[in-house]
Amino acid sequence: MDAEATRSFLPPLVFLLPIIGSLLTVPLQHISERARNIGLGVVCAAVAVLAVVMAAGVANGMVYETMLLQLTPDIWMYFRVDAMGALFGVTVAVLWLLALVYSWGYMDGGHRPARYFAFFMLCLGWTMGVAYAGNLLTFLIFYELFSILTYPLVVHEETPEAMAAGTKYIIYILIGGTLVLLAIVLTFFAAGDQTLTAGGILTAEAGRTNLLAIFWCFIIGFGVKAALVPLHGWVPDAHPAAPAPFSAVLSGVMVAAGSFGMMRVIFQVFGVDLLRELEVAHYLTWVSGFTVLFAAVLAVNQDDIKRRLAYSTISQMAYVVLGLSLLGVESTIGALVHITNHAFMKGALFLCAGLFIKRLGVRRVSQLDGAAKRMPVTAAAFALAALAMIGTPPLSGFVSKWYLGLGMLETENPWLLAVLLGGALMAGVYLLPIVYRMYFREAVLTAEDKIAEEGREAPASMLVPLVITTALTVFLGLGAALPGMPADLARMAAEAFFH
Repeated sequence: MDAEATRSFLPPLVFLLPIIGSLLTVPLQHISERARNIGLGVVCAAVAVLAVVMAAGVANGMVYETMLLQLTPDIWMYFRVDAMGALFGVTVAVLWLLALVYSWGYMDGGHRPARYFAFFMLCLGWTMGVAYAGNLLTFLIFYELFSILTYPLVVHEETPEAMAAGTKYIIYILIGGTLVLLAIVLTFFAAGDQTLTAGGILTAEAGRTNLLAIFWCFIIGFGVKAALVPLHGWVPDAHPAAPAPFSAVLSGVMVAAGSFGMMRVIFQVFGVDLLRELEVAHYLTWVSGFTVLFAAVLAVNQDDIKRRLAYSTISQMAYVVLGLSLLGVESTIGALVHITNHAFMKGALFLCAGLFIKRLGVRRVSQLDGAAKRMPVTAAAFALAALAMIGTPPLSGFVSKWYLGLGMLETENPWLLAVLLGGALMAGVYLLPIVYRMYFREAVLTAEDKIAEEGREAPASMLVPLVITTALTVFLGLGAALPGMPADLARMAAEAFFH
């Protein structure tokens, strides 16, 4: 523990508040939907404010820590908010708040809203625990709980497709979680410790065979959640099955939790020097580079808009793992920044998809002809988020890919620029035709559609969070160099790993 670390009640409070909110959901629902919305909104807003406060403190040199509960004679439930965790925590809290507000309109009159909101809040609490976990066992507890509690949200609609997607999801997640558990046990016996420490806790004295076994158990286990090919099979089914606001957080931050776990392992369990000695990171480079391109190619032929966006998530999150695998300062900054930027880009796209489903009754790309005339704000938001996803300057997607490109040159891997540019090109191939259809093709309307051709935009409760999410996508690009932006925390984290 660092000398400047400060004992604080804030980290556990951030995960306990959503759990309290979850317990209050049903009583508040019985009072009224308005009471439920206000109560849960206050909880989510408080979590976001606390996350921002801790991120600001970390940026000023503070480290928040809490020894909450002794789990074994040697291990505590331990929280420690460092730069990497602070950035991920803010990303989670802000996107979740926006998705909650959007859910008020999306779930109005929908299937079992109390159950949806209760599990929605539980998942927020456990995901914040993942962000702030200070050792491997604490990380595992929260990682497994949020993964399992995601299942009721994936199957929420209870359609045959949703139930099948949920079954596939839970099988993948349990297999991945078992491998992570095995890796943690092996790490504890090899290192005698499991506190996440910059520079790593494992040493070459553990033996090459043991270290390789630990590394690949971690990578495959977290690779399931990070959706690396060929471990990605649950994503194209789970994202379309889940309600759109939860698809936004599922794609924006929950898939990212797998990549976040890899970051912890690479930089705080093994450390850069040991991984360079083991010479295994280049295998991760090949797998992630292939995933970027392969998933993007698969996205092109998907007519279901949420399924197309799900394959896009697989491709885009592989950029994060690609940046980590290079073991360079700039590429690590790019990986960290891309988690945040992707969360809001993809969040905006999924929120748009939800509005197309709710307001137009369509979920296929081929049915979106002329949608911009009926839903101009939604179409504009989709177009901006799509351009950001492609990497168009000066939007947020360009910023993270710029850092990744610098990292490729810094680590003397210029050939990987072809992967970076190829992924951006393919993103244009699967996203721009949607924009073209919305703006430049005429809709084939029924008589009922013609009567209601105007005024199909969503109510404010759904439109406002979409507009804010899209605005963040623009602001994170235009203001990338300002103090306090994600790149600051990302650089602070990277410099700690490479000092």
